[in-house]
Amino acid sequence: MIKIYKTPAEIPFNPTDVFLHFTGNIFGIGCSAFNEFAINKILDLKQRDANRGFILLFSSMEQIKQYDFKEFKIHKIYSLLNQYLPGNLTTIFKTEDIRFKNIWQNQKVAIRIPTSKVLRDFIEQIGHPIVSSSINVSGLSFCSDINILHRQFSDWFDYGLHDEDEKADLPLPSTILDVAKNESDEMQIKCLREGSIPFAEIKESFQNPLVQFVCVGNICRSPMAEQYANIRFKEENLPFRVASCGLIENRKMISEGSKAVMKKNDILPTQSVSIQVDENIVRRSFLLICMSKDIKKHLLARFAEAANKTFTFAEYTENLQEIDDPYGLDFSHFEKAFDLIKKYTDDLIVKLKNYYLRSI
Repeated sequence: MIKIYKTPAEIPFNPTDVFLHFTGNIFGIGCSAFNEFAINKILDLKQRDANRGFILLFSSMEQIKQYDFKEFKIHKIYSLLNQYLPGNLTTIFKTEDIRFKNIWQNQKVAIRIPTSKVLRDFIEQIGHPIVSSSINVSGLSFCSDINILHRQFSDWFDYGLHDEDEKADLPLPSTILDVAKNESDEMQIKCLREGSIPFAEIKESFQNPLVQFVCVGNICRSPMAEQYANIRFKEENLPFRVASCGLIENRKMISEGSKAVMKKNDILPTQSVSIQVDENIVRRSFLLICMSKDIKKHLLARFAEAANKTFTFAEYTENLQEIDDPYGLDFSHFEKAFDLIKKYTDDLIVKLKNYYLRSI
């Protein structure tokens, strides 16, 4: 039987260890990305050619920044990965960092941040990325059944890391992207394998990232922000899409107070029904802009993996005053909320212009 640890703190890690881990959707075999002995042991166990390569798993975007991936630091690429990671997206980058010479192919490596928080915490604890591969002999189907792993592969591992209480995604392959500049020196993404995340969605996010405004019911503040930002983004010729949603499901139209404020400002309100936030909305959003701190808190309680891209409107635009909910209050409260939305949207435009197209 494989000795399974539930938390990273329990593990007596040694750089030569080969361990079982759960990425969030499948089990894998892994080791330190910088230990040649452990890497060769995995190749021998899998009877695999060294030129086939591995996937590098990192704990966070901040950890990836510590290494020499030049294209990663172009903000259009960084923003795309920040949107989808942690998640089932693998990206190929060129690197001159010789620490990866034991696993690169033509100086290229594949990187990902796994959805499993337990695994991310372990990678953070050891202080550097791990290599990961499916559990199988080369050419055969991979195994991701813990009972079969205990019976047939126990001698492959020094130990395992897995908390069975942690949320598990469907056992689907990751989508793999290649990142490179074209002849015009512009960044391009190419799909090498379409997995659980549709490439059409990723491409749309790359070309026209989605800014999502979030409030409680999606009938007062967030629809006003969506419609005003949509107008201003078009005026400024910005490439961003805009949408809005709410924490709760109520299937209501935009509030009368919000409609009145927008009409007063010569904006024709749309008649769409409120939308409740879900996993697909979170995944497709480049930014999740919450109207207040309590909304951000509730959103992250449900979607903790979205912390890197979730902000309050005031926080992201470096303002102090939150946008209070005018629901059920008189017209003056809707006007006050809309005045802040206008100011913060103009600040948002300045930030996006100065931030999105540069290198980090």
